[in-house]
Amino acid sequence: MKRKKELIVILSSLLVIVLSVSVAYFTTKILGTGKDISVTSADLKVIFTSGSGTINGTDIEPGWSSAENTFTVKNESNGTYKYNIIIKDLVNTFVTEGFLQYKITSTDGGYTMSDFVDVPKSSTATDTVLAENISIAKGATHTYKIVINYNNSDNVDQSADMGKTLSGKIFITKASNPTLAIKLLADNPTISTRSDFSAPFTTNTVNTLYKATENGTDVYYFAGQDTASTPVNNWVKFGKNSSNQDLYWRIIRTNADGSIRLLYHGTSTTATNAYIGESTFNTNYESPKYVGYMYGDSDADLDKARTNTNNSTIKTYIDNWYASNMTSYTKYLSTTVVYCNDRELASGASYSTTEEFYFKSHERLDTNKTPTYDCTNDNDKFAVDASTGNGKLTYPIALMTADEIAYAGGASAEEAPMWYYTNSSLESSTGSTEWWSLSPSYWNGNIASSWVVYGSDDPGNLNYGYVYRLRGVRPVVSLKTCIKYSTGNGTSETPYEIVETSSGC
Repeated sequence: MKRKKELIVILSSLLVIVLSVSVAYFTTKILGTGKDISVTSADLKVIFTSGSGTINGTDIEPGWSSAENTFTVKNESNGTYKYNIIIKDLVNTFVTEGFLQYKITSTDGGYTMSDFVDVPKSSTATDTVLAENISIAKGATHTYKIVINYNNSDNVDQSADMGKTLSGKIFITKASNPTLAIKLLADNPTISTRSDFSAPFTTNTVNTLYKATENGTDVYYFAGQDTASTPVNNWVKFGKNSSNQDLYWRIIRTNADGSIRLLYHGTSTTATNAYIGESTFNTNYESPKYVGYMYGDSDADLDKARTNTNNSTIKTYIDNWYASNMTSYTKYLSTTVVYCNDRELASGASYSTTEEFYFKSHERLDTNKTPTYDCTNDNDKFAVDASTGNGKLTYPIALMTADEIAYAGGASAEEAPMWYYTNSSLESSTGSTEWWSLSPSYWNGNIASSWVVYGSDDPGNLNYGYVYRLRGVRPVVSLKTCIKYSTGNGTSETPYEIVETSSGC
């Protein structure tokens, strides 16, 4: 026989709920009544118009839903205002997933949710943001309903939730700009993982990020194919070139230091020339050392070849462009982030100037189909800051790696018109022009090769190319983790923009 347990609901101020849950059935007693709340300031007026935080009902059982708590937010300031909806002093010690959920809706321009989501967990009283940076025009009113459900399941033992607690108070607070990283995660709440990299990843789920690791730290990346119905929302407008034109970028991923890595996309979202120009990777090609973004003077010894005493042709090209266009934006860019020019050799390979061999990235991407964000050799970790990398970068800029291209949806020697290939018109961002990655691929005994991405003649094909040939140059930079979000939702129509300050952060 199923037992009943008493469900206690205590109400005070805006919203306080204390729950004690049994396996199946619930009852309730109302121990107090909520108060009608009207909070007025010089900027906002917040009125609980119904419910006032009160949860009504008796003999509640799984499938229970709280009464709707309705409130309005009116902007009485002299201009547009931004605010957050928070739960103050949230405590939620419920154990089961997918049962205790909430939903906020608005029909007049406020924040609205399409689905119920889990109430955030917190073992100690913590102020928890449910929605942030909501913009309300002068004189406008946003009307809200908040509902909390405890869902029933005939297949899951919910007894783990007995005696657990949910409590907190709904508040409206003035918004401060979140960091771009926080905004990025908020706009892409679905976090998924991928394990199969054997073929192009042509699927794309809207508002989804994929999780991987870099040196043991969780990082998040965009993957998939832009389509008219499911565009990847990773557009950023950041900086101006020497001709005072806006520069557009696409977010590749977050980095281990918390910064956000961006791929250059030229001066418009519809660009078909989204590269800063064309360059060889290295004008010289007759030694395997010329796959290096920088390289040493030795041809025959790998360790000496990667001592990084000489700039590659492409590094000089990128540095010159940066010096002419980006130096005023250095304050926004991470100097601790690592750009990996991985010169490790494939299993069983020997470094030779006369015999062919593959580099490790070729083994990962062409043979094993296992990309990585890790960089194992310190001399291959290109960074401005010597505390995290080799300290050899003049400026905080480099190129996208072949592994990053694979994570984003590319695959070795296959057409892959992923987001990094297309512009907002779903055409090739570089026309027919191929473009360089940072990753070495192959030495054939005579000529060094690095990974490249093909243009419209072979859409998005990730393959190797001789280092002496001219190809497009698409730089990569990384916005610091402290950079504040300003406007935009990451679409090509309204790209993310950052708060520009004298200090950068």
